[in-house]
Amino acid sequence: MSNDVRDESGPLRHFRIGRRAVLQTLATGVGAAVVAIPAAAAHVHHAAAATAPADAATAAGASTRVFLDEHAFDTLAALSDQIVPGSRAAKVPEFLDRLLAVESTDTQKRFTQSLGAFEREARDAHGKPWKALTAEQATALLTKISTQPSSEASREAFDALKRATADAYYSTEAGMLELGWDRNVAYAPPPTCG
Repeated sequence: MSNDVRDESGPLRHFRIGRRAVLQTLATGVGAAVVAIPAAAAHVHHAAAATAPADAATAAGASTRVFLDEHAFDTLAALSDQIVPGSRAAKVPEFLDRLLAVESTDTQKRFTQSLGAFEREARDAHGKPWKALTAEQATALLTKISTQPSSEASREAFDALKRATADAYYSTEAGMLELGWDRNVAYAPPPTCG
């Protein structure tokens, strides 16, 4: 029986790691990557500090990032729309960014590492960041990544981001309409943060 009372639902559940998996990872020696946490923590503090002045912009009605820096957000926006067309218009990247702001440090780290896997693929293949790829280049890389063995880091990142994007998109009005919702049943948009 687990003492974990966390809600394991929602779009970011694919990036969460349970206590048992953490202990197993640490026990097998793979936990040596924990050395990188101070750098990740500095990123989180930097991102939080960078969004503090954005509160005034939010009050004025402007869309702002809450957790991700500009480059990571732009990468997420490009990827989400390439993986599930219409996601950008449905504000999926903004929704995921807000969810990330209240997630555990482990979930935040896994999500940003997933974005980093896409960046690495783009830079290795084309020498430029993901957000600068042409549609053809992005499609070719997504096809390559999605057909890799499921044990590959890039494939794991793809699967998790695809699930998070699809979960978020198909819970929006646009996604529900795409699935055949005929507006005969009440729809309540998700609450906004901030």
